[in-house]
Amino acid sequence: MRKLFNLCGLIFILLAGAVYAEAAFDFETLMEAVDNNSHNLQGNIAGKDAAGTVALAKDLQKEFKLVEEFFAKRGNAADAVTDAKRYQDMAAEIIKFAEANNFDAASNKAIEISKSCDEACHDTYKPL
Repeated sequence: MRKLFNLCGLIFILLAGAVYAEAAFDFETLMEAVDNNSHNLQGNIAGKDAAGTVALAKDLQKEFKLVEEFFAKRGNAADAVTDAKRYQDMAAEIIKFAEANNFDAASNKAIEISKSCDEACHDTYKPL
């Protein structure tokens, strides 16, 4: 009986953590981070800061992964999931361009992300 009680307690703790993590997720805050990182990325590219560009592009990859997961879980937004995956790929291209010191190509790709975001999800899914 004690093992069953301990098992139930463990399950409760795990479920409570999952519920808290879900409640702690704020999509608007995530979108603000994407917007800020996108703008800061342009500044790093213009300043030819390869390390800073790579770091922000990696942050964007992670953020767009969260966007992908959000819309996949939400359902009824396959286009947003596809777009988020595409933006992750574009951020990976920016990393490659920055590592090769090809800041013109990195800038073009960063601008493409910004324009695509505004035209895709913002027009369709804002406000949520």
